Amino acid sequence: MAEKAIFPDLIGNDRLKALFSDALRRERGAHAYVLEGPPGSGRRTAARMIAAASLCEHRNDPASEHPLPLPCGRCLSCRKILSGKSVDVLTVSRGERATLGVEPIRAVRDSLYVTPNDGERKFYLIEDAHLMTAQAQNALLLSLEEPPSYVMFLLLCEDASLLLETVRSRAPVLTMERFSPSFTEQWLRERTKNPDPARIVRASHLAGGSLGLAKKLYEGGDAALSRYDAAEEMAKLLLFGRRSDASVFIGTLPKDRAALRQVLVLCKSAVRDVIADRRGADLLFFSPEEGVPAQAKKVSVRRAVEICRLLVRAEDDIAANVSTTTVLMSLAADCARV
Repeated sequence: MAEKAIFPDLIGNDRLKALFSDALRRERGAHAYVLEGPPGSGRRTAARMIAAASLCEHRNDPASEHPLPLPCGRCLSCRKILSGKSVDVLTVSRGERATLGVEPIRAVRDSLYVTPNDGERKFYLIEDAHLMTAQAQNALLLSLEEPPSYVMFLLLCEDASLLLETVRSRAPVLTMERFSPSFTEQWLRERTKNPDPARIVRASHLAGGSLGLAKKLYEGGDAALSRYDAAEEMAKLLLFGRRSDASVFIGTLPKDRAALRQVLVLCKSAVRDVIADRRGADLLFFSPEEGVPAQAKKVSVRRAVEICRLLVRAEDDIAANVSTTTVLMSLAADCARV
C-alpha cells in the first residue's frame, strides 16, 4: 500500500518531512522544535503543517492504495489550523516591539495547563524567537523543561545561534531548505504570467534561497532589486574597470549599512562566479544562460580570489561601524593594486 505523502504544500525540505513522517507514525517526537530560516523560507507554513498533521482526523486511516496526504486539508481540524482559526494553535508574537519580551512568555506559562479545546494537542508558535530577550528565553526554559504531554512548542527564527544554548538543548534545530538560484528562477517562471526574465534572475539571486522572498521581490521589491544591479556594476569595475570610475560609482551606493552589506555580499558572489566559470562549477550570481561578462573571462583566478578576500574584509569593516566612505574608497584602491 502507498505511504501517506507528508506536508504536500511545503516544497523540498525532505529532511524535515522524513523526521515528522517518522514521528507521526510512531506517535513520538520532541515537545519543542526550532524552525530556522530566512523570511519567506516556509517556517510558518511548516509550523502550520506540523500542527495540522498532528491533529488531522485522517492521520490514522487504514492503509489504502490512495491514502490522503498529511495533513489532508479537508477535515475540520485541518481547515481550522491551516486557516489560522484553531484555538489550539496559539501564536506568540512581539507585535510592534523590536524584541520579544518576557510578558508574552509569562502569558504562555499561565495558559500552559489549560487543556486543548478541539483536539488532543495544543501548539505554541513563537514567532521571531531570535528576537527574544535573554529574560524571555530564561522564562521560556521553565515551560520547555517539563511541559504537559499535550503541548508542543515551535520556535520560528532566522538564526538559531541567537538563542541561548539552554533553549537549543531542549529543542532540536531544523533548518529550512535554501534553494539554488536556478531552482528559484524556474519556480518563479512557472508561477508568473508573462515573466520578465531579467527581473526573475535578480529576484532569485537576491532571495538567498528563499522562495517566498523571491516571489515578494519579483512582485514589488524594486529598491532591493536595484542592489543586484549595483552589485553587478561594482563587480565589473573592481575586476576590470578603472579606479577613477570605481571611485565615482562608490558614491552612488546606498548609505544604509544593511543595504550596503547586501551589495557587497552580492558583489562577492558575482566575483566568485568568475572563478566558478573557469572551473566548470555552477554559477550563483549570473544566470547560466547569460554567463559571466566576456571581459571577466580574461581576469585571472588569482585576481578574482584576492578581490573576494578584499570584499570579505570590507563586509567585516562595515559590520564593525567603520566609516562606509573609508571602507569603500580603500576597497577601490586595494583592488586597483591587485
